[in-house]
Amino acid sequence: MNALERRIRRPSWMTPFGSEGFGDVFFDRLWPEWRRDLGEEWTPAVNFFERDGKYHLTADVPGMSKDDITVTVENGYISVIGKKEETKEEKEANYYMKETRYGSFSRSFRLPGEVDEEKIEASYKEGVLTVVIPKKEESKTKKIDVH
Repeated sequence: MNALERRIRRPSWMTPFGSEGFGDVFFDRLWPEWRRDLGEEWTPAVNFFERDGKYHLTADVPGMSKDDITVTVENGYISVIGKKEETKEEKEANYYMKETRYGSFSRSFRLPGEVDEEKIEASYKEGVLTVVIPKKEESKTKKIDVH
């Protein structure tokens, strides 16, 4: 199982052979709008990497409020969930094209190892969500003197 496996299931017509393997490579590029059927209009770009003994997750979520973003860790998965709403309306403007992206998104990834859930830190600045996930310290061997 890939460490960064998505937990979202594709529609059955996208997995004719009963496997999720070709979804990202083939169907997601030919039919990027399939997430709209799930009520998801957009998916933010996410980077997940390890540095200095910690896992780092960054997500590009411009135009959102930090109150609209939820980060959870459960059963070895980290999930980022958010909702972006478009409420601005201009009465005098005659739009010929408007490409504002809005809707909800949900991204879940399997964590590659044990993490210290009590020390996870998340911040949001200038449209980028940053989550720092410390690894759980391995138990150290302690020598016990025999008397």
